[in-house]
Amino acid sequence: MTGTTTGTARAARAARTAVAAEVFRRHDVDFAIARRAAGWTNATWLGGGLAVRVAGSAAAQDLVRETRLARLLPTEVGYPAVLDSGETNGFEWVVTREIAAVSLDEAWPDLDGAQRVAAIRRLWDRAEAAHRVAPAAVEAVARPRNPFYAREPAEAEGGLRRLRASGVLTAAEHTRLSAALDRFWEALPDAPRVLNHGDLSPVNALWDGTDVVALLDFEFAVLAPVQLDVNELVKTAYAPLDGEPATREREDRERLREAVDELARPHLRTDTEVDLLTGYSIQLETWGLERELAKPGREAYPDWEPYRMLVSWAHTDGGCYAPLLEHRFR
Repeated sequence: MTGTTTGTARAARAARTAVAAEVFRRHDVDFAIARRAAGWTNATWLGGGLAVRVAGSAAAQDLVRETRLARLLPTEVGYPAVLDSGETNGFEWVVTREIAAVSLDEAWPDLDGAQRVAAIRRLWDRAEAAHRVAPAAVEAVARPRNPFYAREPAEAEGGLRRLRASGVLTAAEHTRLSAALDRFWEALPDAPRVLNHGDLSPVNALWDGTDVVALLDFEFAVLAPVQLDVNELVKTAYAPLDGEPATREREDRERLREAVDELARPHLRTDTEVDLLTGYSIQLETWGLERELAKPGREAYPDWEPYRMLVSWAHTDGGCYAPLLEHRFR
């Protein structure tokens, strides 16, 4: 079975590479100069002033739809100019102008505290530009659902039940997380919807050395309460760290938290807004934990970020976000 799986993955990689080579050829760029970029849902190559993204599988149907959404985004988002898109041998692809910058996630370890604060503020500025788009203008091209989050209560509860059945969560943890999700589903129907990026991570932003110049990869963009994107913003500053940080790192993290608090609090003024944030966080970490548990080495799960965040929600009001949300629990 392992050999078959490996062979299938190898064939899929070869198929994506062949599609990328064909797309570069169409644009008169020698594929030999192209270099692979980071990315886990799609395969991306850069070269000759082009960025070519090829869908991760023939079943993925997001890239062409994303190009239609990109035309409706304001320039403040910084989405790169779309040059072409289509489908070849069953794989969707899109070509944009290459931007002279690196992933913010790649640059992050080398940024000092002031640079990190500036980067997060600009990342949120660009996300907010998307949030201001009229929902009616993008409803036809936004994704009908984001795969990281459940469509209805039973689906969300199913993830928690599987974690409980496998012994990852205790009965008490399961009960408390379920109660938090109940509050989320109660709050959801009446919450205003905006265009959320849907995967607002530094991985999907470009840093040119001084500024976040682009917000990329709107393939998971959905109309939903803004707390969906707020959760990703807050997570950049409040997700648990591995080990005890050095003094400088601790000081930089505190500065980052102060900036994130300022940006997030306007969207966390009511108990309902906090319930939405909590629900999105629990669902995202449940998705992430189940995904990682399916891989080898699952016995190390107590050290993983998704598990640590979930059990924090289960044991503490506010979970890992308690320093931000504590004013709601007094």
